[in-house]
Amino acid sequence: MAIHLDLSKPLKKTLSELIVCLLENNKAHISKMGENISTEGAGIMACIQRIRRFLSNKRISPSITVIPLIYLMRPLLQRLPEIVLIMDRTEWEKRLKYINILSVAVSYKGRALPLFWIVFGRKGCSSFEQWKRVLTPVIEGLRQMNWLFDKLIHVLGDREFGSPKLAEWLKCTYDIDSTLRIKSSIYLNSDYTPEIKVATLIENMVKGSRHILYNQTLTRDSSFKMNVLLTWKEEYDEPLVVATTSANPTIADKTYGKRVDIESMHKDWKTNAFDLEKTRVTNPKRIETLLIVIAFAYVLCVLEGDQKEMSGDVRKPPRGKTRMVGLFLNGLRTISRHLRRADIKKFKRFIFQLLLPIFNVWNIRPSAVL
Repeated sequence: MAIHLDLSKPLKKTLSELIVCLLENNKAHISKMGENISTEGAGIMACIQRIRRFLSNKRISPSITVIPLIYLMRPLLQRLPEIVLIMDRTEWEKRLKYINILSVAVSYKGRALPLFWIVFGRKGCSSFEQWKRVLTPVIEGLRQMNWLFDKLIHVLGDREFGSPKLAEWLKCTYDIDSTLRIKSSIYLNSDYTPEIKVATLIENMVKGSRHILYNQTLTRDSSFKMNVLLTWKEEYDEPLVVATTSANPTIADKTYGKRVDIESMHKDWKTNAFDLEKTRVTNPKRIETLLIVIAFAYVLCVLEGDQKEMSGDVRKPPRGKTRMVGLFLNGLRTISRHLRRADIKKFKRFIFQLLLPIFNVWNIRPSAVL
């Protein structure tokens, strides 16, 4: 089983070098990466210019990396009982410019693994057309994999994406269920109950209460029916209200609980590890391409962290408990520790070969190469 990355050999070489830069625990700063790859003879400024050209190259986009990332994740995806996709948006301001990222990732053991994203240089929420744009290549890519034929796909989204239009599109186009958090301003209606606002239902709730409303239409413009779960756990400050197309709405809050996994991923991108938020890059195209480098490095780290846990090198958390250190950080620390005393050229060759169509990525463990 191979990774099919449709890039020229020079572009694959640059990509592999940048992935190694990040795996050495370097930040995703162009100057820092330029210094790192300049050790092979070229000057620092020449290397920085090469990175800038790479990030601006129109032949490189997240659309060509969806399938390779799915192949790279195969050891992880095959262990999942179902594929839970999370859609979320993160943004920040830098040098009076906005970086706004809409991404789709798959939930795995408390982390999310990036599959596709778009970057737009403006402030504000995303649109229904953009939701379809990021979900379509991921869903169609997963559906291409015959080794995932028995896996159901479920989509999660917070209040920004809590629209019956999205749920209807997923169900009618792909026969995929979704669980979406909905706003208190939404109206609910059914054949057997009068129209009521979600805010009114919330007002009558107390901590510890739980209600399910079946076959509800959301908003006055929709005729698509969903089940709505309202629950207020003792430890939460406010009730959770989610709409779902799942056949079992009683566990909708448990399913929706996986949505926070993508927030951890975004934090790793922006501050914890790669420091993307502090990079001087503000061009949406360059950020979009830089995220390709980050995505490959991220998945390799989670693969490493998962293998350590599976082999017993790291103790699994007790049932119901969270990990003290996540799979990603465990993997990153292991790989970067090995890289400090390893042959970097050998590892760069390994990453480059990983991007070739003849390379077998089944049960890959980066630290085993070092």
